[in-house]
Amino acid sequence: MKNVKKDFPIFKNNPGLVYLDSCATTQKPSNVINSIKDHLESYYSNIHRGLYHLSEKSEDAYIRSKKLIADFLGVKKSEIIYTYNSTYAFNILAESLYYSGYLQKGDKILLGIAEHHSNIVPWLMLKERFGIEVEFIGTNDDYDLDIDEFDKKYDEKTKLVALNYVSNVTGTIFDIKKISKRLNEETLFVVDGSQAVPNFSINLHDIGCDFFVFTGHKVMANTGIGVLWGKKQLLKKLNPSIGGGGSIKHVGKEDYESLDTVEGFEAGTPNLSGAVSLLAAFEYIRDIGGFDYIWDKEQSLVKYAIEGFEKRKDKVQLIGKQTQENRVGVFSFIIKNSNFSPIKFGEFMAMNNICLRCGGHCAHPYLDEMGAGGTCRISVYLYNDFEDLDKFFDVLDQFLDKFF
Repeated sequence: MKNVKKDFPIFKNNPGLVYLDSCATTQKPSNVINSIKDHLESYYSNIHRGLYHLSEKSEDAYIRSKKLIADFLGVKKSEIIYTYNSTYAFNILAESLYYSGYLQKGDKILLGIAEHHSNIVPWLMLKERFGIEVEFIGTNDDYDLDIDEFDKKYDEKTKLVALNYVSNVTGTIFDIKKISKRLNEETLFVVDGSQAVPNFSINLHDIGCDFFVFTGHKVMANTGIGVLWGKKQLLKKLNPSIGGGGSIKHVGKEDYESLDTVEGFEAGTPNLSGAVSLLAAFEYIRDIGGFDYIWDKEQSLVKYAIEGFEKRKDKVQLIGKQTQENRVGVFSFIIKNSNFSPIKFGEFMAMNNICLRCGGHCAHPYLDEMGAGGTCRISVYLYNDFEDLDKFFDVLDQFLDKFF
């Protein structure tokens, strides 16, 4: 398998770095970094209505980035809205659905208990402000969606179902297609793909959702760029929840008219360099062998990590599936001792040049449901290797020997 770690300058500039926090954000390959530099140095300009060369070239890169993203997702670029991140996308979507009349007081939204806060809080805000009902679907003993509970809670009041594709706590790949097939035509289906898009190929038509969200910085692009996809016929019916320059057909003293295209949801100057970075990130994925390469590389690491946790199961409890089936390289865990402090563990790892994450992972309802409290989490990606995991497990053993 290719050694792609050399493509990421962060490792050259930080010798000995073991980065196991890609679930939070990914490192950037040279072509992404250089694409931003080239954009700012060579053809930076605002887009839309610029008739000069710099503006035309900048807009071309913006459009090409949408085209490439759309191709990877199996949709049209005219359905791709750029936002600043997944959280921003969910907020835009939630408010737009309410202001467009798709959601009204007394309507019900079903969420997965394993959602990231970005796919919980915007819906709870609708509950608090406008009387929308919000209920949660749990997971079963295998950490999959509890289909029986879904069937009990899904009724004629349910206007929207919002689920993540992959848990950022357990790494479980949820069978969202099974949910999609259970929905009637009047129920909107929203999918959070933030932890899915970086790891494997996705075709949105196969999933059967109405809206799909992901963020660029988790797939090797820069921060400040996110994607909201929606079916074109639905986007045309939505009233954007934000407005301003670049998003309108006409503004008068008394009224305004929004564009009925995706630009209607992109008020203000967009993150142009972010779009360039997203284009470069997906070009990099294409050039190294696509998501098949990423999946195969990551699955070898998943198998290796599970074996490592299995050897230490008397002292370390893995939160989630104990097998490789239907999961990505995300591993949350605790040490089986009442004195265990995730923060203390994270600091010990940091002193050994190992980057991981400790805390609630923006998934408090899920951890509360499992009674887990704070956990520590490692997450692997295409630039990791067996040596990284060996170093992690070696330092984990040192911690256990020293404090337990």
